[in-house]
Amino acid sequence: MFKRFHYAWVIFACTCIISLVGFGLVINTAGLFFAPISKSFGIGLGEVTLMQTFQGIAAMVTFLFAGKLMEKTNIKVLLTVSYSVIGLGLISLSMAHSIIPFYIVKTLIGIAQPFAIVLSIPVLLGNWFEKKLGTVMGIALGISAIGGSIFNPIISMVITNANWRVGFIVSGAIVLILTLPITLFLIKYKPEKGQQPYGYETTKNVENKGVDFGLSIKQALKTPLFYLLAFADTALNFISGFVQNISGHIVNVGHSLTTGASVISAVMLGAAIGKILIGYLLDKFNQSFIIIMYMIFGALGWGGLVVATSGTALVASGFLLGLGQAMLLVSLPYFTRKTFGSKSYSSIYSIITMFGAFSGAISISIGGAIFDATQSYAYPIWANVGLYIVSAIAIIMTINITRKAINRRELNNENGYSNKKLS
Repeated sequence: MFKRFHYAWVIFACTCIISLVGFGLVINTAGLFFAPISKSFGIGLGEVTLMQTFQGIAAMVTFLFAGKLMEKTNIKVLLTVSYSVIGLGLISLSMAHSIIPFYIVKTLIGIAQPFAIVLSIPVLLGNWFEKKLGTVMGIALGISAIGGSIFNPIISMVITNANWRVGFIVSGAIVLILTLPITLFLIKYKPEKGQQPYGYETTKNVENKGVDFGLSIKQALKTPLFYLLAFADTALNFISGFVQNISGHIVNVGHSLTTGASVISAVMLGAAIGKILIGYLLDKFNQSFIIIMYMIFGALGWGGLVVATSGTALVASGFLLGLGQAMLLVSLPYFTRKTFGSKSYSSIYSIITMFGAFSGAISISIGGAIFDATQSYAYPIWANVGLYIVSAIAIIMTINITRKAINRRELNNENGYSNKKLS
């Protein structure tokens, strides 16, 4: 029994903790501190939220080289340093007496974020799993919503009963306590000599043969598939960034802020369920059909926010668009791995994610500017419906082109993953 245990499952458990803490705590609770800091320093929310802009810009720039650095650097050292920067950085903010230290520390956290949170989960799982990759990726990323539901009330309670300074100390301590043991002692970048990814020996279908080689970053950049996936990532991140404007839209159309909060909760619930399910579905069923299904979820959800009139219908729409968000967080890293293989996966996915990071950063501002001009969020919401459709088309084109290229290699009796250009 014990001889059959594969270390890939330890890596899977580690990525679940990374998702729980990285997305659930570090990213999802950031907004809880804005109002208390604004009140404490006597400054506007615009000055406070600017620290998130610095964090986002720093992350976007880091994506340019993050993937390559992950391939060349000891992963234990890289993740340990990244989470130390995040944890100690959050604790240090408890001693700040002006907004300037927030800009500096959040910039440093932005540099660490691609390694520690965004890339580590899909890259590690992609290196360790041939079989059930979609399933484990969906579960690991789906746990981020569970982390948000756990840590938001905890940190909120600490801020309310103590103050925001104690909130940063607690947040930083949780990050260090939960992540450093796994980064120091458990994480391994990929199977070592004599090991193979989980399912390597039993995987027989042609789509997975030889994917442990794949294309280099230079070769990937010469294929249309790279730009199809980059376009899909850009479009879906733009949609995802606009989620922060949903509460404002709900209130603007005449509903209460409580209804807006309920819609956001439904979005988070839908996203958790959608991410967990889509990975399993991609592993088991026709992938193009699954993408179409999730595209319909997202399009109906966003469209429903405009046409729905009752609070119940708006909450249902929020749940549907939450389901659709799984296309971004699970299907894109999944298909990047399936399309280009593992040879330069971290570098390729890092560059693709960079485009999305920029798109997500500007979508909030674009939505706000359109609202200022029209006094309505209807136009950008309908644009999100269109973006879901075109991003699904791009992903389906990638699936079909990749399958044809692999079948062509099989017919030519090629052994291993060819480095020829996919077309």
